[in-house]
Amino acid sequence: MFYTALIVAAGSGSRMGLGYNKLLYPLSDSQTVIEKTTALFQQDKRCRQIVIVINESDKEQMKALFSDDITFVIGGATRQESVYNGLKVVNEEIVLIHDGARPWLSKQSLDELLEGMQSYEACLLCVPVKDTIKRVRNGKVAETYPREELMQAQTPQAFTLSLIKSAYEAARSSNVSATDDAQIAEMFADCDVHVIIGSYENAKLTTKEDLYRK
Repeated sequence: MFYTALIVAAGSGSRMGLGYNKLLYPLSDSQTVIEKTTALFQQDKRCRQIVIVINESDKEQMKALFSDDITFVIGGATRQESVYNGLKVVNEEIVLIHDGARPWLSKQSLDELLEGMQSYEACLLCVPVKDTIKRVRNGKVAETYPREELMQAQTPQAFTLSLIKSAYEAARSSNVSATDDAQIAEMFADCDVHVIIGSYENAKLTTKEDLYRK
């Protein structure tokens, strides 16, 4: 199964507090975060296209890290707008949308996600929530959710291009914002979104503490 990897790298990374895009941070193996995130897809022969959505201000630095076989697209004001900009240039019918700040995706998780796409139109990686989750209102617990029903969404999230592009266009027309791609599919695509069990190792770099987890 051939696919496009659409990597979202246009965030500001303000919560990291580095003063620059966290995806340009050098990890312990001397690769930047974005290089490590991209490497798995570069090594996978099933990946026929890599699209990286970037900030205009990072354009020269990002391009200097990669060869000409990467397609760069300038992002929008939000992650949702950035993904939509990337979808416009995708040329494979299967697209995997991945956070640039998740550099530890395993080949096993990638394989299992693609296996799911042999049967379904929409799949995402999830892991069971470890902690008890409470909804809080005005500093008081309003509700405790049943932990066995809760899962933490990860990326990549995989879709047929026609489905997710149509869903994104419907969200734009309806002026609806979502927190991830699967939510847009849930709201605007006439299909189920299927869960593929991922790995806790596929963590997202959000704060400075996350940089020292490996």
